[in-house]
Amino acid sequence: MPSCTRPAFDILAPLYDTGVCFLFRLVGSEKRLRGLTINALDIKEGDNILEVCCGTGTLALMAEEKGAKSFGIDISMGMLKTAKKKSAGRNQKADFILANAESVPFKKGSFDKTVVSMGLHEMPLDAVKNTIHEIKRVLKDGSKFVIFDYHKPEGFIKLLQRIFFVFTEHKTARDFIAFAIEKEMRDAGFKNFRKEILAKGALQLITCEI
Repeated sequence: MPSCTRPAFDILAPLYDTGVCFLFRLVGSEKRLRGLTINALDIKEGDNILEVCCGTGTLALMAEEKGAKSFGIDISMGMLKTAKKKSAGRNQKADFILANAESVPFKKGSFDKTVVSMGLHEMPLDAVKNTIHEIKRVLKDGSKFVIFDYHKPEGFIKLLQRIFFVFTEHKTARDFIAFAIEKEMRDAGFKNFRKEILAKGALQLITCEI
């Protein structure tokens, strides 16, 4: 199934969380992987957090539970509607906004932390580069940026990932795992990198600062 068109995500939105939970079980558990991503942000009470390509807003809502003021942006109105439903009834509601990651609708230095989970591989590489620079723009000095996404594994896992991509991903995912994303981020001005390889090499968690 080719990935990453807005109409496709609008259609898939009601089933998205169930699908993600199932897929994460193949490489661990959703709770563990989401938890690692949130912990990497090192959230402090009152932090302004932006989840880019937020989908149904799971990480934004998890950040909110830790005392952050959360914002999420996505290009899919269907995904955002689901995110808003999940947010309803909470004491502090996250704000979910229809927006493109290449043109984040916030002023320079608006956020303490930013996270992108399983979103960059859906983009052409030019869009990945533009998104990295936009995230840098909206982060405060000394702020943290976390990426959770595919990684290029070796051996048998590499073969399994290739087969998995045939049925679930588009060419952008193959391009992403071959892309020197850390170099691009360093060139954009990010520093203090920490990289954790997960799922026997199939996933990566990158933490850095500006």
